[in-house]
Amino acid sequence: MKLFIDTTNWQLCLILINEQNKIVEEFIQKDTKKVSDITMSNIVKLLKNHNLILKDIKDFYVTKGPGSYTGVRVGLSIVKTLKTLNNEINVFLIDSLALQAVGKKCISLLDARSYKYYCGVYDNNKVINEPYLIEQKDLKELQKQFLEYRIIKDYDGIDFKINVLNALKQFQKVQTTSEISPIYIKSFI
Repeated sequence: MKLFIDTTNWQLCLILINEQNKIVEEFIQKDTKKVSDITMSNIVKLLKNHNLILKDIKDFYVTKGPGSYTGVRVGLSIVKTLKTLNNEINVFLIDSLALQAVGKKCISLLDARSYKYYCGVYDNNKVINEPYLIEQKDLKELQKQFLEYRIIKDYDGIDFKINVLNALKQFQKVQTTSEISPIYIKSFI
């Protein structure tokens, strides 16, 4: 079994996937600032719904940011702990912007607060611009550079089930726990 975890952007998204890459169950709770309080209990509940335990999950697919500072750490901390306890599990990572953009020609934006966005530009899974921080006032200029690219913002209209299944080959497998690290773009100092 595979488990997708996204805790990066003020929501909790869990998707349980079987060996044939079919969705078994999806759980999404939007607009949560308590992702650190609810993630593990919801993972356990999701697994219990299917008579599974954590040991039954062999592959973990996780977003590594950018996004909410705390949210980014939650999902990564869970898989880093699990991989430390059992090095046999597989951990695959993708950045949040690439997941949102998978298979599309687009400017991928996620709210970074304070009139700023995390931004990446993608052309059918090819990275044109690596994730960076852009101010809202600079978006029009960016759009002029990429006229044929549509804007996708804050997962609006995104079906996580479809995007995750389409992105499975885009996730990067980590070999060691030291590779399980977040993408932090915004400086907090």
